[in-house]
Amino acid sequence: MTESYLHGLKIPKDQLTPLERMKLFDEGKEIDRIPCCLDTGETMAPMLNIPIDEYYHSSEKMCLLEEWLFETFRSDGVGLSTTLRGMAEAMGSEIRYFSDNIAQLKTPALTLKTIDNARLIDVEKDGRLPIILEGIRMVKKKLGHLVPVSATVTGPFTVAAMVLGTEHLLIGMIRKPEKIKQLMEVIVENNNRYISRLIDLEVGIGFADPVSSTSLISVEQYKEFSLPYFKKNVDFIRSHGRGCGLHICGTSRGLWELLNETGIGTFGLDNVEDLSVAKEILGPHMCIQGNVPPVEIMRYGTPVDVLRSAEDCIKKGRGSANGYVLTSGCQMPVHTPAENMQALMDAARIYGSF
Repeated sequence: MTESYLHGLKIPKDQLTPLERMKLFDEGKEIDRIPCCLDTGETMAPMLNIPIDEYYHSSEKMCLLEEWLFETFRSDGVGLSTTLRGMAEAMGSEIRYFSDNIAQLKTPALTLKTIDNARLIDVEKDGRLPIILEGIRMVKKKLGHLVPVSATVTGPFTVAAMVLGTEHLLIGMIRKPEKIKQLMEVIVENNNRYISRLIDLEVGIGFADPVSSTSLISVEQYKEFSLPYFKKNVDFIRSHGRGCGLHICGTSRGLWELLNETGIGTFGLDNVEDLSVAKEILGPHMCIQGNVPPVEIMRYGTPVDVLRSAEDCIKKGRGSANGYVLTSGCQMPVHTPAENMQALMDAARIYGSF
């Protein structure tokens, strides 16, 4: 960053390693600055001239990217994700891959008529799950002594959308609700099989569940078709003495009181929601994360825009009862400028250490 848009502000130096900082943060002890995590993943592969389709299928390139991102920006967390379609692919969905964009669902594994054929996965063989797990092992070995390593799992309701197709899932909830619930039980078991490997690897666990957003379904539908099955995954993790987090894209305010009862330790807000409100409702129960706009600010804004937005987020999130972590409202898109990513980290050092 340059003096011209910092207006004379000096960037404080970190006094702790990310691993030290987050350990103290988890214990509720004093730290040198507010934690800040870059929400990255396959969308950052072009920064190293790695085609995204190659990234998806290479443990080595996954690890290479995480190592480079950490060494460049010093985020307070690193990790890999199944991505939204990874579990569905392991269950038989066909995925279309691109060199310059994220993967998309091509052909769902099931129809409403073939839900009885929903299959249990072999974590060591099916889809890209073995590649991702090996990537996590490599990242843990390379960086685990410096920074917390985590893995993101797709929420069961979103997996169902990628196994059936979102439109057919929504139709099925009305026309064949028992069949949808039957499918959800299979997905819960498949998620738990994968989660058991993550527990063995001793990495943090988070969920991404965008299809559970109230932008798509009602609160009542969430309570019937998503929440009970997500809770089973959370209960499985907690039964092993571990915690987990959750991110839901889009609107989620109507779900917050329900989430307070799930036992999750962290919730990440999309930028369409208000951190001040989350601090009051979710804050007494869990850590909150967010929520600089990933597209308008991180992708298309300037470093000054990032600093201003991050400062506003810090003002709203600071003092939350169970902690606050600065990050973007969702995963940063392809071609997010490196200087904007640096500005987000610098915002935590400038505004989060005063």
